[in-house]
Amino acid sequence: MAVFFVPLFLAAALVVIFRPIHRWFFERIGGRPRVAACLTTGMILMIVLLPVLLILSIAASQFTVLVSQVDFNDLTAAIDRARDQFGLNLPHSEEFRRLDDLADHLDEPAPPEEILAEIEEAKSLVNYLHEEVTGPAIADSSAAIANERLDEFSLAVQESLDLQSNEVEIATKIDAEARFHRQSVIAAASIRSWMHDLLGGSFRSQARLLANPSAADFATLLRASREALQPRFVNLTKSSGIFLVQLGIGMAILVISVYFFLIDGPQMIRTLMRLSPLDDNYERRLLAEFDRTSRAVVLASILSALVQGILAAIAFYFFGLQSVVLLFMATTLMALIPFLGAASVWIPCALYLGAVEQRWTAAIILAIYGALVVSSIDNVIKAYILHGHSQLHPLFALLSVLGGVHVFGPIGILVGPMVVVFLQTLLEILNHELRTDQVNVDIDHAIPTSTDSANA
Repeated sequence: MAVFFVPLFLAAALVVIFRPIHRWFFERIGGRPRVAACLTTGMILMIVLLPVLLILSIAASQFTVLVSQVDFNDLTAAIDRARDQFGLNLPHSEEFRRLDDLADHLDEPAPPEEILAEIEEAKSLVNYLHEEVTGPAIADSSAAIANERLDEFSLAVQESLDLQSNEVEIATKIDAEARFHRQSVIAAASIRSWMHDLLGGSFRSQARLLANPSAADFATLLRASREALQPRFVNLTKSSGIFLVQLGIGMAILVISVYFFLIDGPQMIRTLMRLSPLDDNYERRLLAEFDRTSRAVVLASILSALVQGILAAIAFYFFGLQSVVLLFMATTLMALIPFLGAASVWIPCALYLGAVEQRWTAAIILAIYGALVVSSIDNVIKAYILHGHSQLHPLFALLSVLGGVHVFGPIGILVGPMVVVFLQTLLEILNHELRTDQVNVDIDHAIPTSTDSANA
């Protein structure tokens, strides 16, 4: 039965959440439990399960269409526009990348002839790029300093080459080797310093190099991505039938479990309490904690995530973004994860509007709306629903969500925090027992026995 833990757990949570509605049905139809259970189960099916399946199917179809419409030429053009917009465009990028590679390889073991050739290539690249970017003036500049350091390194390489062909003392060879490594480091540092001065600082120069990969590197990246994703899509296609069967079985078990939990829930709880070795007061406390946690996690977290998803989807539709249902589902799911939240969806969308579609006004409005409305409504809804009930510490909430997803899959976003809260309650019970035992021991030591009284 362990494989059915998730549908059974969800069924129990849904029963706890919809118990007031079930009680209302039970009272209105004259106390007939089976009819009330059927009505409540049908309501859960209509307002929870079927809409979730419908949204998932629409989101999956939109994702498929989105992937099929991807054009790598359009992607390259969008990347070019983004580079221009953020000032990361790099003329003569091939030469800058080659010079960057030469600076990395100057200290690597290689034949002296090869090192001398690389030094000459580096000098020619420095002179060429300096003239192309800043003009023909080379003297009294960082480029001249770089050339000077490369000449000094060339002399050190030549000296090391001459000593290898002659019989000299070991100490002389060691000194020459030390000068070789020292001059190589100085030469590489001078090249880096010149590039940083030319490209706007160390961070900006590295950002511009990373943002301008070569055509071969970009093709290699695309090929590697295709090779990594293709087997997964093939496996998904092969296992899609099994997945649908498992999903159908899980849904059936969930619906049937909701029905029988509504009918026989009290008897099941009494049976578990009779079989459990815990004290009845502790069992009632655990049940009350399950009730409270189910409402807190499901109502507060799910309702908050849904509202954030709806508000974000309205903005996405208004600003003309495609695949609104897919973005709604992504926003809702990310809103359930602490520290990430809905901002992990609307921020990339705002950047897309500005950097790719060049609609910076819409991007700024979306960013302000997302920060002030979408991401802030979370605190209002949770504070209203929880009414001062304690929540998990943000660190525990994040770890419980990530661990729950790792163990239970996507449903672990809900199951993980609930399991952690149950563990916290059990530890509090254990702590209470230990303190009670300690108090009893202290009392026993404090009360004199009859033998002690006789001796006194």
